[in-house]
Amino acid sequence: MCNEWRDNLWLIVALAVVSLAIWVLLINVWSEIGSMTIPVGADAEDVYTLHVEIVPSESPEYTDYGEEKEAMEREDRLALMRVIRSSENVEAAAWSENALPFNYSFYGYEVQLDSEIPDTIGYQGNSRSASPDIAKVLRLRSRSGKTAEQLAGYLRNNEVLVSNTYSSRSRKPEELVGKSVHFPGDSVNHYRVADVIDFIRRSEYEWPWGGTILKSIDDENPGDVWEIAIRVKPGKGADFMEEFDNTPAMQQHRNLYLSNLTKLTDQRDSNQEGSESTARAFIGMMLLILIVILLGLLGTFWFRVQQRVQEIAIRKVCGATRKAVFGRIIGEGMILLAFATLLTGVIFWVVFKFANLESLNVFSTQETDVIVKCEIATLVIVCIGIILSLWWPASKAMKIEPAIAIKDE
Repeated sequence: MCNEWRDNLWLIVALAVVSLAIWVLLINVWSEIGSMTIPVGADAEDVYTLHVEIVPSESPEYTDYGEEKEAMEREDRLALMRVIRSSENVEAAAWSENALPFNYSFYGYEVQLDSEIPDTIGYQGNSRSASPDIAKVLRLRSRSGKTAEQLAGYLRNNEVLVSNTYSSRSRKPEELVGKSVHFPGDSVNHYRVADVIDFIRRSEYEWPWGGTILKSIDDENPGDVWEIAIRVKPGKGADFMEEFDNTPAMQQHRNLYLSNLTKLTDQRDSNQEGSESTARAFIGMMLLILIVILLGLLGTFWFRVQQRVQEIAIRKVCGATRKAVFGRIIGEGMILLAFATLLTGVIFWVVFKFANLESLNVFSTQETDVIVKCEIATLVIVCIGIILSLWWPASKAMKIEPAIAIKDE
């Protein structure tokens, strides 16, 4: 290896470029699909949504409420909800305002601790509102082991639930539990933080950016809430849809009617279709590039081994075993890879720091340990490629008779 240091130097540079390409590619792929390893924070199976609509005033079905419009519409809402909850196919139902996952609307809020000294840090999160049974509809997961019924009880008491946070500029949720908080600009309403739940995500492909603030909607006075979330009993989804289609009382009460019955999983698939296509494209591109790289390694090391057929033959004549020959050839490949990995690390960190790549979206969600794990994966991939690229031509060279291998010497 010392005698061939010039060729080895170029090979180290080539391996470093290959490793750097695979490393960056893995980080890109992780930025697209790595977020799928994070819990959604809710169980979307067997959950359906309905939207509350108003009969147009020009419709013959429209009823003029006069001065009692607000009270009459409230009765309409409660009547529709009672019919839904009375269904033998329904397990739980709740009013929802931005409370469901896979909803890309964003209501950014902050809660601050009540104290004589103004809280300048606060807890940042996506504000979600729902009636208490949302805990049972979504099967919210308490970080302290509370049941969904207990979480619903907290909401009935007009208490607030917060989630684990992914923001470094936010208070830890554990600091708020059991304490009184308020929303900035609201000096009248104060809430007690009851528990910490799992972060309710907007998408499986979106990296978490903060936390969740779940407030309660009065079940008997929901106001202008236009969405109902329903959990049906296991295996009763088709029965519920059929019941809804065949039950007029479940569809309309005077001026309010329900429409757009949708499975939450269908909404998830529809909203994430673009992200899934992008993820598949990244994975396909990665596999294609890996195949090209492995073929390149195979060609390079095949030529390298062919140049050493005579050396292998002489070593066999001198008593070297197959294991010793393989160990020397593969060992040299690992030495080259070690130097290439060191060079790759230096190049990556220099470019990463001085080119300000942290500001790019691909790196903005990544922690240092993820980058290191991608480098380890790169090392494993290139190592396997080198071993395969050396083992195949070396095994063929070992089968050549020494007399034939050195006949031209």
